[in-house]
Order: sequence, then structure tokens, then C-alpha cells
Amino acid sequence: MARPESEPETELGKRLRLLRKTVGGDDVRIFAEKIGIGKASLYNYEKGDREPTSRVLSAYSQVFGANLHWLLTGAGEMFADATAASALKAGYTIKPDVFRAVGRLVTDLNKAEGITLPPDALLDEQSSAYNALIERAENPSDTDELNSLLPWLETRLKRRLSSAKAAPGTGKRPA
Repeated sequence: MARPESEPETELGKRLRLLRKTVGGDDVRIFAEKIGIGKASLYNYEKGDREPTSRVLSAYSQVFGANLHWLLTGAGEMFADATAASALKAGYTIKPDVFRAVGRLVTDLNKAEGITLPPDALLDEQSSAYNALIERAENPSDTDELNSLLPWLETRLKRRLSSAKAAPGTGKRPA
């Protein structure tokens, strides 16, 4: 069991933690990796034991769209671009209709190639395809945009399946 986070001792630390929680950074290790630092450094910055370098603050801005003025002073909005903020938050919420469409696409393409995957492997393929779709979208919260990218995803998956079938040892040969 992870130990509870200690309360930030500085205003900057409070804002850093608030930003992490706002963008869905419950997994501290993954969040820290995204901005290029270690978990212990992130805890030190959030607690107020150390101040982040300009490189780290810049990473908050580049990776999450944080408003540096807000981070440093508390004035203004948390995010430099309000649409980017909503897209970030939406990126952590699975859209069931889109996920279902991606799941059907992955299942149908594997079936067409004569490939039968165990349930866990199939779910891994489906979630990986969904993540690729989300990464490709300019606005991951826009369901219409996600649906319009399904043909791109289908082409990408077909290419991947073809190369996997041709490569020995991939386990993707017809049964």
C-alpha cells in the first residue's frame, strides 16, 4: 500500500499537485515520467522541499498545457488554452461508443485474417488501437473527430496485421 501524500508546504507545491490531480495524474510514477523526472523529485516539488528547475516547469507547460504564470504566481487560469485543458481531461475518459467501434474493428480484422487471439490479448489489441486513435486526434473529446479517424485506424491495423503475419514468432499466424 502506498503511503499517503504529505500536504504541500508552499503555494507552488499546492499548484503543482492540483495540476497533477486535475489532469488525472493519480499514478505519480507515470506522471513524473511524462515530465522527465523521478517520482521522488515530483514529491519534493509538490511538498515544497525543492523548487522545480525551469526545464521541469517548461515540461509542465509543454506536456500538459499548464499556464506558467499561474504555476508561478497563482494568477490567471491553470491552463494556457482552455480547449487543451478539456481535451486533456477528456483523454482520461473512455468513450464507450468509440471504444466499442474500435473493438469491433480489431475483432473483425483479426477474424478476416484468420487470427484467433485469447481474450486478454484481444483486449490488449483493442485498448492499444483505442489509444492510437486518441493520440492521433487533435481534440480527443470530440466523438465525431474520433469516428472520422476510424478509416485511418483500420488502414494502420491492416498494415500491422500483415507485417505481423509475415514475421515468424509473432503468434499471429492463422490457426
